[in-house]
Amino acid sequence: MKTMKKAAPWLLPAALTVIAVVWAVAAIGDILTATAHPAFAYSVAVLYDAVWLYALAQETAHRRQGSNARLPKAIGWVFLPLTVAVLAAHGLLAGDVLAAAVGALIPVLAKVTLVMAIDRDATRISARAQAAIDRTRAATRDRIAVSRAVAAARADETKAAAEIVQSAREAEAKAVTVTHDAYEKYADVIDQHPLPEPVGELPGLVSDSDLEALLSGGVPGSVPALGTGGEPSSGDRSGTDDGTPPLESAREANSRAVAMLAAQLYATDPPPSKRKFRAAMRAEMNARGLTGSWDTIDALYDREKTLTGPGGSES
Repeated sequence: MKTMKKAAPWLLPAALTVIAVVWAVAAIGDILTATAHPAFAYSVAVLYDAVWLYALAQETAHRRQGSNARLPKAIGWVFLPLTVAVLAAHGLLAGDVLAAAVGALIPVLAKVTLVMAIDRDATRISARAQAAIDRTRAATRDRIAVSRAVAAARADETKAAAEIVQSAREAEAKAVTVTHDAYEKYADVIDQHPLPEPVGELPGLVSDSDLEALLSGGVPGSVPALGTGGEPSSGDRSGTDDGTPPLESAREANSRAVAMLAAQLYATDPPPSKRKFRAAMRAEMNARGLTGSWDTIDALYDREKTLTGPGGSES
């Protein structure tokens, strides 16, 4: 009962609006068929009345909630005289003055009754209250927009993380596949080309630690100290009983390495100055664990300068 009472003021405006729209579509389509195809003519009439109805609906919605309806009102009042003129012209072209008058009156009655219904149902509020409502709506829209942006950013972050995890797992799977294929190829090679006989241990190689100990004055763990345990001393260089050459002492090895390093650092074009030579020698000696005094370095510089200078020879 309450719904019927609330909808009663809108029945007459709705009926008059429907009649005006249908009459306008028929009139505009009939007039345009004289110069255009009927399908095009009536589609233009339908679009015209659709814009008019949309403006009326927007005006009604804005007035009911108390917001500004300036643009919908302007469109509605512009379309009203146009519709009146079209319906009047259609009746006059048909030779029926009464139809022209009634047709022109229907849109006016629909507009007037619609305005009365809107004014009766509109919410009357002050300008200050309307401003507060507008601010609240704007803040709400901002919060909604921020929430949507945050949700979109989180979704993008989750998607990116999932893509990274997927790429990492694909790379791991590819690595496992490559390793497995390599093992299979290795097994095939071993099966197809077996060694003729078991191979013993490979001959021992001098490790980096042994070389570093030798150059720094120490003795490698696998080589006994010279001059102990019945081995040849530094003064005995006749060799061992098994025919192997004697090992030089750590001091001689250090001196030989320093001399070779000096020749290497001096062999530049142009040769370095004495200051640069001393700095480079000290840096490389520290890096390689070699020992030597500044006098030794200066003597090596003078020697290389004499050997490579004009008239010098490296014989």
